[in-house]
Amino acid sequence: MRMRALSALPAALLFLASLAACSGGPASTTAACDTPGVTADEVKAGFIYPYTGPLSATFIAARAGLAARIGVANAAGGVNGRKITYDWADDRGQPDTNLVVARNLVENKKDFAVIEVTPVSSGGAQYLSDQKVPVLGMAVEPVWSKYRNMFTYFHYLTAVSSSTSVTTFGKYVQEHGGTRVLFVTDAAGLKVSDVIANQIRTSLASTGMTVTIGVADQTPTDGQIREIARQLKANNLDVLASTLTTDAFARIVAGVRSQGLAPKVILSGGQKIGAQLLQKYGSLIAGLTTYSSAPVDPKDPAIAAYKQALARYAPELQDLDDPIAEIGYVAGDMLVRGLQAAGPCPTRESFINGLRAVKGYDAGGIIPTVNFEADFGKPDVCYPFVAVNAEGTGLTTIDPNYCGERIEN
Repeated sequence: MRMRALSALPAALLFLASLAACSGGPASTTAACDTPGVTADEVKAGFIYPYTGPLSATFIAARAGLAARIGVANAAGGVNGRKITYDWADDRGQPDTNLVVARNLVENKKDFAVIEVTPVSSGGAQYLSDQKVPVLGMAVEPVWSKYRNMFTYFHYLTAVSSSTSVTTFGKYVQEHGGTRVLFVTDAAGLKVSDVIANQIRTSLASTGMTVTIGVADQTPTDGQIREIARQLKANNLDVLASTLTTDAFARIVAGVRSQGLAPKVILSGGQKIGAQLLQKYGSLIAGLTTYSSAPVDPKDPAIAAYKQALARYAPELQDLDDPIAEIGYVAGDMLVRGLQAAGPCPTRESFINGLRAVKGYDAGGIIPTVNFEADFGKPDVCYPFVAVNAEGTGLTTIDPNYCGERIEN
């Protein structure tokens, strides 16, 4: 089984740039094409993310990652002699707004493809499929398993059928001593949060554990944190779990710990814990566990090269370890790879067919290999479980490839 980890990048920035030139990279002649968003010297894409709204703080770094990958590609001369540019749009984390901005990018901006690092891409998904526009990005909704114009390198549980889950999370919690769970959900009732919560609750319940529900905002109030602590103590609950953003959940964990409570297992959502959270909370979030990616060796020259790319092309990014920046980078790399596969005069159809046929894709070594056709719509059952160490100074890998089984309801 494949382990999810954005764990390695090319060894030097110049080598990164050279990747953009392989498999049909910059050519000495550029074909004249009659394709939306494609000129003799430019390919223009759209980029959608929640720049404002309750999820903006989580997803803001995606644009930095995208800018870094496009900067590397353009430094190598672009693809087939064309530089890559992009228009960006804010969907506010709302499906209806996602549709509005997707239509604008295609119909008014005339963008060739759309990159989405947002949890509400379902808003414009059918429209973009009807228009046969390539879509690349982060899959957290079932539309990524439905429309074949949509490409991702990893399907989260919520990107597959809503009746499908895995035993992995419940099995992990149980094997680490958990028996009774307080599961904290989003008080605002965002659709994506509800879907993710249902998937994880199903996994926890699959092992026979009791699950009690708590609520909190994406910016938890002191009153909400006190109520969560009260529920834990009053009901003798030994597991604290949530699908809130890691930032929000870390605040809750720190508040609970400050009141002298020590759950046996603390399970967060799929986001990696960055350096800023460790600096902010330290040992108060010791044991906070995520399952999205294993920590990388900071001495690895590939990681240094990746951070150099971010520093060069996205100097506004404060946390170079931000996992959302990595997602934006890989989404940009899929755009580059699809343009290479589409040939010297790319059309949307040739892009979709060409990228769908790619096997062994690894974004230059950043991710485990993906076959876009064979892996379409399939959830992983194996994940790396990584926790904050006892001192709160770093991360430790509890299990690099912990597996369960699929659950079909």
